[in-house]
Amino acid sequence: MNQRVLIRSITLMCITFIGIMIFWFTNKPQPAQYPDTPTLLDTDNPYNSLFIPAFNLTDSAGNAVDQSILDDQYTLVDFFYTSCPLICPGMTAAMKQVYHATANTNLNLLSISIDPEVDTPQVIANYAKTLDIDESRWRFITGDIETLDFILMGLGFVIGAPNPDQPYRDISHPSTLILLGPDRHVIALYRYTDPEELQKLIKKAHELAG
Repeated sequence: MNQRVLIRSITLMCITFIGIMIFWFTNKPQPAQYPDTPTLLDTDNPYNSLFIPAFNLTDSAGNAVDQSILDDQYTLVDFFYTSCPLICPGMTAAMKQVYHATANTNLNLLSISIDPEVDTPQVIANYAKTLDIDESRWRFITGDIETLDFILMGLGFVIGAPNPDQPYRDISHPSTLILLGPDRHVIALYRYTDPEELQKLIKKAHELAG
């Protein structure tokens, strides 16, 4: 091959490669941006990468709700379903304990049903009424299973299908209480069965949202 042609070919290849790299770096997808918050500056927090993504669901009054109900505030979240006979009653009791212990703070609570087939807005509304709470501070929401799956994936969890071998409606789901920061990122996870962890949660809520 003629030396001049060879040099020209190599030059064109280099230019093409540089052009491709510039295009890739300027057009690659950017990660979702959330408002700055001290939780993201805590490099020792192993949960910083977990967050609740954007969503569209329905609250107990039948109103459409989205992720904005979590923005710019601290929120304690749990996942439940109204017919759950095992961990949900205990988890709801733990949520209610935190609810009362943080009454003088700006902490909000959110319970998300993972059983939309049964838990309609009316069903979760009736469930919330049995708790005798201020539903503007502790909200109950439900929605389609695809959205719920997407939310749980952002938190590193999955929903199990109902177990047909059980005499009751048995659905595998997260059994931890999840404290979110104002940017919807996870600050910490707490075991609802551990009294010491619940006290740590209550103390943290007072520090952050007091």
